Amino acid sequence: MSFYKTVFTAGIAMFAMFFGSGNLVIPLIIGMKATDQYIPASLGLMLTGVLVPFLGLFSMVLYNGNKDKYFGLLGKYAPFILSFLILSLIGPFGVVPRCILVAHGGLTIIFPELSLALFSAVFVILIAWVIWQKNQVVPIIGRILGPFKIGGIVLIILAAIYQSPELIHTPMDQSAFTLGITQGYQTMDLMAAFFFSITMVEYLRSVSKNKEATVKLSIFSSFIGAGLIALVYLGFVSLGAHYATYLSAAQPEQYLATIAHLTLGKYAALIVAVTILLSCLATAASLVRLFAEFLMVDIAQKKISWMNSVLITIAISFALSLTGFSTIFNILGTILTYIYPALIALTIATILQHYYKIKCAKILFWIALFSNACYIGF
Repeated sequence: MSFYKTVFTAGIAMFAMFFGSGNLVIPLIIGMKATDQYIPASLGLMLTGVLVPFLGLFSMVLYNGNKDKYFGLLGKYAPFILSFLILSLIGPFGVVPRCILVAHGGLTIIFPELSLALFSAVFVILIAWVIWQKNQVVPIIGRILGPFKIGGIVLIILAAIYQSPELIHTPMDQSAFTLGITQGYQTMDLMAAFFFSITMVEYLRSVSKNKEATVKLSIFSSFIGAGLIALVYLGFVSLGAHYATYLSAAQPEQYLATIAHLTLGKYAALIVAVTILLSCLATAASLVRLFAEFLMVDIAQKKISWMNSVLITIAISFALSLTGFSTIFNILGTILTYIYPALIALTIATILQHYYKIKCAKILFWIALFSNACYIGF
């Protein structure tokens, strides 16, 4: 495969894996809250929603996607503890159920009687089908799900911007820039980056000759993935700001589908709803695969099969999806407020340690964790 084709496939796959349920909702929420101040809010989101996750992905590539070596910089037990915490949150106890709910919310605009339980059951079966395609996760996401997702999202943004209402002013308790930064935590893309890198490194290694080539491919691919996400975020925050009045009566998981229905009509909105479904499917499949692997290897010590590990993971995801979007959103928000700044500090420290041999990962992580906890209040 040529260099440019590899970079394009990997870049689109990065976008598709990162751009899941939170990414379809959080920018719209930011825009709704910021309204006429959506530009500084967008800039804040660019930091925690784009720059930080791709720095995390790059830092993990530098460590060959080896989570034990990476988190081991914090101590002997850190790899297991952090891996369990992060994979639980981005997996079946957080993001995967959120993916199911956002996909369901998109379709209920068109099919309001669609049963959540039935939809969730079908969705987790689709997840299982995607991840059981051995060594085909990146190509499937990069060549099929990714392009379809991008096409649908571009259609929504262009149509909605063309018909967008006037902005209204909404008083805010905090600066719009700070809002963008803190709400960006809810995308959870930095957490995902630590583990998506494993899938990406496996793929890039298979098409490159050495570590230097793998790093080079990851850098160029990251520019494509990050650039696409940044452009979509800017569009979504703008839509949230302009359509704030119309979205106030909808549930968060229905925001994007509501805008599509208003601007494109019922039948075109169905295409958008399918795009949302595929977007969530791409991310959920990647996350279920990661947690199932951790469950089988690190927790069960290979005493359960891969198939059973996947079934356990999707069963938990199915059960928690029935609790509702707001419940999951609020719980995740509380946890992330405390731990996300420490993970950002870890990301920066690992890059410094790799290139400049500055051994500061442990101290920066704990300083960030405790200072942030003291600032927020235990």
